[in-house]
Amino acid sequence: MIKLNKNKLLKFNQDKIKNKNILLRVDFNINFINKKIFDKYRIFSAKKTIDSLKQARQIILISHFQNGISLKKNIPSFEKLLKIKIGFLEDLKSKPKEKFNFLENIRNFKGEENCDLNFAKELSTLGEVFIFEAFSVAHRKHTSVYLLPKILETYYGFNFEKEINLLNKVLKNLNKCVLVLSGAKISTKLPLVYKFVKKSKCVILAGGLANTFLKAKGFELGKSLYEKKMIKELKNLKSPKILVPFDFLIVESNEKINFFNKSKPKIIIKNKSLGEIGLKDFIVDIGQESLKILFEELKKEKYIIWNGPLGFIENKPFQKGTLEFAKFLLKLKNKFILVGGGDTLSFLEQKRLISKFKNVSTGGGAMLHYLATETFPAFEKNKKI
Repeated sequence: MIKLNKNKLLKFNQDKIKNKNILLRVDFNINFINKKIFDKYRIFSAKKTIDSLKQARQIILISHFQNGISLKKNIPSFEKLLKIKIGFLEDLKSKPKEKFNFLENIRNFKGEENCDLNFAKELSTLGEVFIFEAFSVAHRKHTSVYLLPKILETYYGFNFEKEINLLNKVLKNLNKCVLVLSGAKISTKLPLVYKFVKKSKCVILAGGLANTFLKAKGFELGKSLYEKKMIKELKNLKSPKILVPFDFLIVESNEKINFFNKSKPKIIIKNKSLGEIGLKDFIVDIGQESLKILFEELKKEKYIIWNGPLGFIENKPFQKGTLEFAKFLLKLKNKFILVGGGDTLSFLEQKRLISKFKNVSTGGGAMLHYLATETFPAFEKNKKI
C-alpha cells in the first residue's frame, strides 16, 4: 500500500509553494450532456487543492480531454465552477497571462502518452514545483503522471490523499468486503477479480462482466455484449464467492441495435430469466428478482465497494437497475460504502445523488488498479528514468 508521508503532502508543505511557479496535474476530462457538465464532482474534488495555491506566484493546470479536442472551449465552464480567472496556453511556449492558466489538452502533445523524457524535461521548465491532484489517471504511465514527479519537487493534493486513505481502508479490511463490479470488459478487471475472490467475502458481477462469465459457463445470451477472447479463461474460474444475476431486462429485435445513438429500432422489452434468453435477445439491465436477492445479501455486509453501472445507463429505459441499486445503498446505515468509476459518478451526478455518498473515488481504472496492485507506477521503487 502507498503510505503518503507528511513531507509529500501539500497540506503540510504550504510554505514550499509560496511565490513559486506551480505545475498542477488535474483530471478535468469531463462529459457534456445537452451542453451541461455532468462531471462536476471531479472538478470540485480538486477545488480545495486549487484554493490552497493562492500563495503561489503562478499556476499552470494540466489535464487531458477527449483525444484531439481542445480544452479552450471549456475554460469558461472551469472559471464558473472554480470561481477563478483562468488563462489559456496553446503550447509550451505560450506566455501565461493570469495567475491560473490552463495548458492545452496534454494528450494533444506527442510526448505525453508515450512517456517521453525529452517532453517531460521541456514540460518541467514551466514550473518549479509539481502538484499531483489527478487520482483518476494515477495508473497511467504518461509523462505528466509518471515522469514529472521524478523531475520536479512533488507534493500530493488533498483529494489524492483522501482517495488513497479510502482505498487503504478497503485493503486493510479485505476479508470483510463485498465487491460489486460491472462494466463492459472483464479482461481489464480480471486481476482484481482473482484477488477479491481469494481474499474478500464475495464478488458480485454485473453488466458485460457477468455476461462473459455466464457465456463461459455455457448459457445462451443471444446478442448480448461479452468478451469472446475471455471465454476460455473464465471457464476455469469457479468459486462460490462469485455471484451473478439470474434474471434480466432484455430487448428483442431483428435489427442491429445501437444503444449509443438516438435511433429507435423496433424492439420488444421483456423481463427474462437466464434460461429463457433467446437468440434475438440483448441484455440491457439487471432483473428485479436478482436485485431483490442482491439487496438481501448486502444488508448483512459492513464493507461494500461498487464500481460500474448495472445496465445500459446511456438509455433512460435501462437505468432502473442502477438507479434502484444506488438508492438502496443510500438507505443502508452503519456501513462503509465506496463508489467509484467515471460512468458511475456521471450517472449519480445526473440523478443528483452523488453528494449523498460519503466515500467516493474519482477513479474508475485507477481505483481498480490500486485495489489490485496496491500501488501506482510513479510510486514503484527502483524505477529510474
